[in-house]
Amino acid sequence: MATFTLTALPGHHEQTPGRPYESMVIELLGSCLGRSRIEAKSIVDIIPLIKTFGDDVAKQHPDVSFMVSVSVVKGSRKPNGFDLANSRNGLGQETWMRTIDKADPSRPGYPAVA
Repeated sequence: MATFTLTALPGHHEQTPGRPYESMVIELLGSCLGRSRIEAKSIVDIIPLIKTFGDDVAKQHPDVSFMVSVSVVKGSRKPNGFDLANSRNGLGQETWMRTIDKADPSRPGYPAVA
C-alpha cells in the first residue's frame, strides 16, 4: 500500500482568445488550502479519496479555484499507471479549477486577469 500527500493549491485555467488551448496557472509559492495523507493500493482507490478531499476543501473555501496536487510519500511504491494518470488529470485533480476567459475577465466569481 502506498502513501500519498494531497495538497490543495490555488489556481485556475486561462482561455486566451484566438488560442485553441488553455493555460494552467497554479500558485506554488503561497499558502495551500489544505493538506492530507492517504493510503491506497491502486489508482482506482485513489480517485474517490481525492474527490472527498477536494469536496471538503471546496466547502471550506467556496469562492476559491484550486487543484489537488498528488505526490507519493518517500519510500512508497507508486501503483501501476500512477504517473500517466497524474500527468493527464486522470485522478480528477483539476475538478475544482475554474476557467477564466481572458476576453471577459470581469465575470463574477473569477479573479481579475490583466
